[in-house]
Amino acid sequence: MSETVPNFGFYKGNHYAQHRDIRIMSAFQPIYSIAHRRIVGLEGLARGIDSNANSVAPAQLFTAQKSEDIIQLDYLCQRVHLDNFYALNPPNAWLFLNIDPYTLSDKDRHIEFLSTLVKQGNHQENQIVIEILESMIDDESELENCIQQYKDLGFLIAIDDFGAGQSNFERIWRIKPDIVKLDRGMLQKAGIDPSVRSLIKGVTNMLHNCKCIVLAEGVETQEEAIVAMDSGVDLVQGFYFAHPFLLSESIPARPGLWKDLYQNFDELSLLSNARYSQILSTYIDKFTEATEKENANLQTMADILLKEQRTIRLYQLSLDGEQCFSNINSTTICIPTKDRLSALADAQGASWKRREYFSNAVNNPGFIQATKPYFSIADGTLCITLSLQLEIENTQFIVCCDVLWEDSNY
Repeated sequence: MSETVPNFGFYKGNHYAQHRDIRIMSAFQPIYSIAHRRIVGLEGLARGIDSNANSVAPAQLFTAQKSEDIIQLDYLCQRVHLDNFYALNPPNAWLFLNIDPYTLSDKDRHIEFLSTLVKQGNHQENQIVIEILESMIDDESELENCIQQYKDLGFLIAIDDFGAGQSNFERIWRIKPDIVKLDRGMLQKAGIDPSVRSLIKGVTNMLHNCKCIVLAEGVETQEEAIVAMDSGVDLVQGFYFAHPFLLSESIPARPGLWKDLYQNFDELSLLSNARYSQILSTYIDKFTEATEKENANLQTMADILLKEQRTIRLYQLSLDGEQCFSNINSTTICIPTKDRLSALADAQGASWKRREYFSNAVNNPGFIQATKPYFSIADGTLCITLSLQLEIENTQFIVCCDVLWEDSNY
């Protein structure tokens, strides 16, 4: 640390540190647990006030170029955040600290500094979450070693902006963060593209398998909050839930927040399930009609089912999962990705034994099975597959019908 001791004090009820002619204070962004329905963390955000009591933009505050100057400013922010957090003393909540990569790289000095601050406040290391911006990570092996030292002392580790830039799961497996914050852009895209919503669910499941808590940040609308809930994330933060607040201000609370959110989530879930059932029932009726015809075969079934506007294709599998013939495809459905994936169009001889629609049909002979919407590699669509084990010309087969789910507002 520099020999120059910075000035610390109070300004309108807030702890501050003097940096040149700027007072640095803390604004806290609440982080909520969807399951607990309460604040479980506060992210410390630096706020600057100049000598004329005007707000200073973060870009203006963080203008240091030299690594040592950056580290010194980072230390000031951490000190101020800890002072304000200890003064607030929220029950059962973490403090999220954004740590600059320069500071992390000087780990021995920073660990001593941060540990001393924690002990002075008579708090525990497991109350502090060290937040690392993923795009700033360069040396993977050094980072892994550095993070392990922090974890050994009891600090928690969070990776920020996962899903943007150079995000990859190898990094997650290597450094094993406690919390992964999903990039806001994923939620924004999920609101307009159902396939992205499915992607977030998949990413969340993979992160859970890596033993990570998943946090969706930048949640600004109820629709985004519901997408986050539907995707299975654990924690949320953003203006929809609460704006950042100063120590001198009361912790923001929206009356009826969780009641309204869960009610709307349940209503949309019911609506989605009703829409799913409505579409499904029509095609199950047609599938039943087609498969119960005397001397039915794949072509006679296709003649019935392909008259329906959402039927994409029919295909037939043997009991070992191998596709017997080429698909019988709709000639009316326009799929933009079909030509791009033409290399996968010919599926005769392919094995679909790993697919849910195959195993469910084999395990429930004579009963129509239906999947939830999923991504089909045949043409890049989201579809539902109906499947049924039945006898065709004295031999048991699995007959499958793919139904388009795109544009269903799932």
